[in-house]
Amino acid sequence: MKVPYRRISLCAVLVALSYFIYWKSLISVKQETSRNLLPSTQPQQEAAPPSLLCYPDVPTVSPWGAPIVWEGTFDPEEDFRLHHERGTVVGISVFAVGKYLSQYLLPFLVSANQHFMPGLKCVIYVVTDQPSAVPSVSLRPGLTLVVLRCPSRTRWQEISMMRMKDLPELVFPLAKEQVDYLFCMDVDQVFIGRYGPETLGDLVAQLHSGLYPWNKTYYTYEQDPRSAAFTPLEKAHYYYHAAVFGGTIPHLVNLTSSCLRGILQDRSKGLEAVWHDESHLNRYLALEALPSKILSPEYCWMSWDWFLWLKKPKMRWAQKNYKNMRS
Repeated sequence: MKVPYRRISLCAVLVALSYFIYWKSLISVKQETSRNLLPSTQPQQEAAPPSLLCYPDVPTVSPWGAPIVWEGTFDPEEDFRLHHERGTVVGISVFAVGKYLSQYLLPFLVSANQHFMPGLKCVIYVVTDQPSAVPSVSLRPGLTLVVLRCPSRTRWQEISMMRMKDLPELVFPLAKEQVDYLFCMDVDQVFIGRYGPETLGDLVAQLHSGLYPWNKTYYTYEQDPRSAAFTPLEKAHYYYHAAVFGGTIPHLVNLTSSCLRGILQDRSKGLEAVWHDESHLNRYLALEALPSKILSPEYCWMSWDWFLWLKKPKMRWAQKNYKNMRS
């Protein structure tokens, strides 16, 4: 068999370049964390990286008409102007429980301070079992930090699933009075680019970057018909990542109520969905309420290479250490 040396060489160069982009972004975040700088509150135009070979053609609208947000599909200045004039306030809820607080919360807060909705008023709700351990961060004007105590839980699966209970009990009562839109995010992520109001909508879902390129027969929907999270493949369009979802409070109340109901129903049968709360989230977004806006993988990208797929990544996964974090 003839060895395709030219193709192998090209792939090696592309992979090396993607690693360079990744490590450059990682070093930038570490420097920002160590200096704890106070960033500008105004939206800034970032230099777009060049178009690269691995960037694919992508759909920008779902079959039911929901926009799929990619760099180049929106006007950041116009979006900012509209929401600034309306006085839009945007929230983030983030759970930092157990080891996740010391490992991930500070980089998350520092990067959110710089990149999340610059120029708009924001509230970050930190839900934790260790309120006194929440790090102090110099926040930009208009950004408020609220710390809420939640119960300690030992299993990481329990921490993940029970946020569907903690959100309506702890966060939503405050958020409905304080913010217009709320994002629910995992703490083991870092913002690396402007995450602006183009992401806002009534019910916002995040495409899973690890599964997005694949045919949906490879998507990890719950396929056990005994589970409340069971999702027939023919009924679903996309696979969503539970690391990011958002919207208005009434829509999030409906989402979390449905997911919690399914989780408790499974528990009563001695079942646990294959991907826990994410399985119930995908069922809800496929069968009960289609998202009004979908975020491309640019808004929650994998932490290793393949940045070549993206024109301008906004957030990436932090480096994972599952063996230590989940022990």
